[in-house]
Amino acid sequence: MKLLDFGLRQDPFPIVPDGPVHNWAGRAELQEDLIDLIKGVRARDIGVTEFAILFGEYGAGKSHALRYLKTLVDESETDFCALAVYVERPRVASKLNFLELYRYIIRSIGREKLAEICRLVKERTDQTIAELAEAAGVAHVADQSTFEEAAIGNLSEQDRRMARLLRRGAEEDIFPFLTGQSNCSGNEYEGKIDSDFFAAQVLSDLFRLITLEIRPDDRVYESVYLFFDECEVLIDAKATESELVFSGLRELLNGVPYRLGLILSFSAATALIEAIMSQHLLKRLTMPYIEVPMLDDNDAKEFLKAQLDYFRVDESPHVGTFFPFEEDAIDFIVENTTSLTPRNLFIDCKRVFERAFRRFDLVPGDTVSRDLAERILLGYR
Repeated sequence: MKLLDFGLRQDPFPIVPDGPVHNWAGRAELQEDLIDLIKGVRARDIGVTEFAILFGEYGAGKSHALRYLKTLVDESETDFCALAVYVERPRVASKLNFLELYRYIIRSIGREKLAEICRLVKERTDQTIAELAEAAGVAHVADQSTFEEAAIGNLSEQDRRMARLLRRGAEEDIFPFLTGQSNCSGNEYEGKIDSDFFAAQVLSDLFRLITLEIRPDDRVYESVYLFFDECEVLIDAKATESELVFSGLRELLNGVPYRLGLILSFSAATALIEAIMSQHLLKRLTMPYIEVPMLDDNDAKEFLKAQLDYFRVDESPHVGTFFPFEEDAIDFIVENTTSLTPRNLFIDCKRVFERAFRRFDLVPGDTVSRDLAERILLGYR
């Protein structure tokens, strides 16, 4: 089957999304609340750190919501100049602790992005150095390194070592240090990042500096976002392990009081969350728990329509319809899908579409009728 024959650029029903998520699934009010939350983190807005927890039944759409928010941050250039990291689950290695989580975050940001950050930090501090040299009447002198400490001194004491490290990173490879593979080759930090506390400290320093006004009204990023999914694994983990993660998050929040958005998602009741999360961390929540409910029929239909529209070829005449499905067929799928979640809807729509083509001779231009959807789903369930 060629999707282009049906006016689609690619599969509109990915069972396991491994890329950007452009279409919201669920209630518009929840979408607005979450967008307000992440916009409030920006330096141009309120600029405070936000810490929130999403909860709901398994499959309600929490993962979809977090991926949607990350896509929004990554691709909306006018609304966001920000860094966003999505972590599928807190257990990213055999050991469950904040150190491994930190390493995963740094690797997710990547060597190339970190090198770009280093270059931007150096450019901005070099501008300050040049201004100091000019004010001292030695702008013509090639070596202005004597003004470097004065330029760094404009920053608060807690931000100076990361500024020095990132400046050096514009010319040297600091990625092995940041990933905990080697000692710091300069005198900014002592030793190797090999403990939860050290990892939280370095990550705090990094996020704080790259969202700071290195020069007046000039930042590398306006905000940073961490989206942690499937945090229910912390409920099933040993208390000693989960506490390491929670302690690291608490240290991170303490170290980055501005311009950080931290959102965790749990497929668990709030009582279970409170049973495992320390009161010190719970007190840092900046808003009540946010419930992600299952989709209702109308939400599900609008989501599927938007999903199909997004993957249509340019100038498709079918925008705003359910083609290659008839609306009655979509009604049947929605009415008969157990638990209306994005994933379950994708499973049933994919099954109907593929079997209509492979077993019922659907040809380009034809549509999937309600009768055909019934024959496929009722016959193979």
